[in-house]
Amino acid sequence: MMYFRGYNGLGGCFGYGNGFWGPGMMIGAGVFLLAAVIIVAVILFRMASPKKKDEGSLELLRLRYAKGEISEEEYLKMKKVLGK
Repeated sequence: MMYFRGYNGLGGCFGYGNGFWGPGMMIGAGVFLLAAVIIVAVILFRMASPKKKDEGSLELLRLRYAKGEISEEEYLKMKKVLGK
């Protein structure tokens, strides 16, 4: 009788059936995979965000030059400082 039931009763981890390890491991792996995807997405989003801010400052500088608020010399100097 003990041969069919395993050491932990019906469906134990040492007998026939999955016991805790089957569904538990699948759920754990799913949660781990979901967390990893979310973390990677957040990291990629944060890496992409500063580029947009840099482009915004250059666009603002171009707009100020176009409006005549700054001279060409100031525009070129500020553009060089921005590294563009």
